[in-house]
Formats: sequence, C-alpha cells, structure tokens
Amino acid sequence: MLLAGRPSPSSRWLLQWLVLCISYIHLTRAQDAAVSSLFVPDTDTVVAFNLPPDSDDINFYVRTPDWYQYTAVGFGTKMADSLMLVLYASEDRQGVTVSPRTTSGNTEPTYSPTIKLTIHESLINANFDMIVNATCHGCQSRLVRIDAASPMIFAVGPALDLSSDDLDARIRRHTAYGFFTADLLRATGPGGIPTGIVGPSTNASSGATIVAGSDGEATPGGIYHDKSRPRAVAHGVLYAIAVLAFAPLDTLIAGALGPRWAWMHAGTATVYFLFVVGALVPGVLVSGEHVATQQFRTPHQILGFISVVAMAIMYFWGFAVSRIKRSAKKRGQEPPQNTRHLAAVHRWVSRLVWLLLLVNVGLGMKLSEQRLVLILAYVALALGIIIVLVPVYFCVWKCSRHRRKKEEQEQGIEMPTIYDHNYYR
Repeated sequence: MLLAGRPSPSSRWLLQWLVLCISYIHLTRAQDAAVSSLFVPDTDTVVAFNLPPDSDDINFYVRTPDWYQYTAVGFGTKMADSLMLVLYASEDRQGVTVSPRTTSGNTEPTYSPTIKLTIHESLINANFDMIVNATCHGCQSRLVRIDAASPMIFAVGPALDLSSDDLDARIRRHTAYGFFTADLLRATGPGGIPTGIVGPSTNASSGATIVAGSDGEATPGGIYHDKSRPRAVAHGVLYAIAVLAFAPLDTLIAGALGPRWAWMHAGTATVYFLFVVGALVPGVLVSGEHVATQQFRTPHQILGFISVVAMAIMYFWGFAVSRIKRSAKKRGQEPPQNTRHLAAVHRWVSRLVWLLLLVNVGLGMKLSEQRLVLILAYVALALGIIIVLVPVYFCVWKCSRHRRKKEEQEQGIEMPTIYDHNYYR
C-alpha cells in the first residue's frame, strides 16, 4: 500500500532502474553514432559531420567562438566551386545565421539560395560560443568524394562584429584558414549528431585530421594566415604617405623656390607621382579578391582612378609648360601669352587632385571597414595639415610676390596680378 505522496521502496527501485537503463541507451547510441568530428585548437572550433544512409543530406555540427566575424566550413580542397557554410551571429545575438555560399574563385563567397538547410539547434551560449546543429539537404553531391579522407576546408574572419539575419550579409576576407580530411565512411549512418559526442565540453577530434596545404608554413595547429593583408596595408600606407607628406612638400617647394630651383620641384613631383602609382598597383590586386570591388564601381575606386589620371596629366603638363618657357628663354624671347594660363591650370588642378586624394584615403578606410577611431584619427590629421599649411602657403605666396616685384622694378617690368604670380618660374 502506498502512502500519499511517498512512493514505496519497490517503486523507488524501479524508477532508479529505468533511469539507469535510459542513460545506458543514450550513452550506447552516442558511442555508436556515425560521426566524424574535428577540433581546431588554434580557433577553439569543433566541426562534426554525419551522413544519413539512403539520403543525399549532410548533418553537421559547429561550435566556434563568436569573436570572429564569421566561421566557415567548406566541402573541397579549395574555395573555388566549393560549397561553404558560413556562420555568424544573428541580429539579436541569441542564435546563429547559417548562410550556404559558393564562389568561382579566391574571393569571399556569396549566398546560394538553391542550397536548403534545416536548423535543429542554433544558439550563443554563456561562453560566447556559436553552436549550430543542422542538416544541409542534397549536399552530399557537393563533396569531392566520400571515403576515409574526404577533403574539407575551414576559415575564420577578422575580429569584427557581425550580427545579421541577412543570408547575403557582406563578410570580410578571412584572416586565417586551414585544410582537413574527414572520414565520411565512418560518418555514414543513422542518428544525426548526438550532443554528447560534440557537446560544449568536447575538445577532441574523431575521424578527422588537419592536413598541410600548399600555401606555405602553417602554425602548429594547422592554421594558415592570410597573405593578402600585406598588399592591402601597402596600398593604404603608400597612399597616405603620398597625400600627407609628399603632396604638401611638393606644393611648398613649387611655391617657395624660384626658376633656378625648378629641378627640385620636378624631383619631388616625380616621387609624389611614383608613390601614388605604387599605391595603385596593390590596390588593383586587392580589388580583384573581393566581390564588392571586382567591378571597380565603388566610390573609392572611381575617385581613385579619376585622381590618378588627372595627376598623370598634370605631371606631364607641368613638364610641357616648363619646356615651353625654357625654349623661349634660350631664344631670348618671352614665353607665349597662353603659357600663363597653362601654368595656372597646372597649379590649381594639381591642388584639386591633392584634395581628391585626401578624401579618397578616407573613403578607402571606410571601404575596408577600418575601426572608427582610425578613420577619425586620419580625418583629424588631414585637417590639421591643411590648417597648418594654409598660413604657410600664404606666407610663401607673399614672399615670392615681393621677390618678383623687386625683380620687376629693377628690370622696369609691369607687376603681374595675383593670378599669374608663377609666370616667370
């Protein structure tokens, strides 16, 4: 007989026995599950796969820190023509957005709406790990092969925030990547991916191995760091040096020195021009690696090409005007009347080009998603240089005007106006 609210000893024994049986069954299923899993210590990421029999689907599990802009897992030996599952935090940062993407080359992949996913679990836990357990329908055909060493790739993005529900959200080029093989024969079987195999406390590989690629030396954990970063840095640094150092220096030399020192202006202008062209080359190379810039239609690229073309025209324009003046001087004649206007065009268009380049550096920093503090620091530096140089330019103009006035009084020549103060250079 049972007392109200208190089970008999035999009932308690039966309940404990049932709990033990259920736990044993779950443990046995977890141990026998057909799963191939990989732990990447450098990125603290766990990836696991299961291939249900008589199906073209792939069950997958990923646990990865959310401090990366994204984590991506791909089926194949390289990015081109491979299916990649890109994971990033959802807009409310409670779940994970899983975007199936493809690419035809070494650029960031774009969303492929033909790939269908079913998300079984999606969350960001208390340890700030993104966790996804899902099924990719019809994706076994995307595998290079199904054997004991099926090739896979993975990558992580830069340390930038990305919280979006948009499956086609823009992502930055990866900062690190790697290659691994998964034993998909072992991973073929029913049951999906039990949490007990690859749960939050599981940091071990089973049936998957990191392998060496052909991209140079990897870290001990098998991670390769992105090689394109030096090109992007070179583009920005050369551009900044040109507009913040050589451009104002060349303008000062052109205004402060007389005709006898024209060679110095030619030298600084040449260095300035070469720095800008030198910045253009890695910029073009980097543009080809990103979907957003491959067509060269961004404001930064359009303004950059306009500025470089205008600068090249003014560079050779200046040499042409200087040659006309030297030729007239050798013949003992005054330069043609229109030389004054040609010199003014060279002078003012060159200054406009400098301003365009200053603005374009800021647009480039915005395009590359630099931190706001760096963009503000550049704006402050650029404005500071302009504020300091305006009075300096004014003093140079006043001094050069006074010098020419004195020379003209000695020679009995009429004083030119403010608009043609460089006429006799």
